[in-house]
Amino acid sequence: MSCGGSGELPTDYGLRDCPDCGGSGQLPSRAVLNDWRARDLRRRLEHESALPAQDALWLLAELSTARTALTSIIALAHDIRDDEQLALRIRMVASDAIGLYESAPIEQTASAPR
Repeated sequence: MSCGGSGELPTDYGLRDCPDCGGSGQLPSRAVLNDWRARDLRRRLEHESALPAQDALWLLAELSTARTALTSIIALAHDIRDDEQLALRIRMVASDAIGLYESAPIEQTASAPR
């Protein structure tokens, strides 16, 4: 159910704020909607052991979209010429988010220059 832009939904007990838009008549951004849905899925999984197929498919689509975006960011960061440190940081953050490369701490030896 949705309010169709009015911000209110009719119920047997009168009008109430639309749960989709919070009573504003306009849907929030995709990021906010995704956060709400992820929160609802987490809450459901805390009480149930199964995830409905429709929710699992949505989650997989979001994961795929995020991984594609982060991979594109890594590719674009390779093209940055002005600030190599910025490009390196962008690539590392995106890479860590999608697990593109394994990272390991650098071991210092006694003979290594300081």
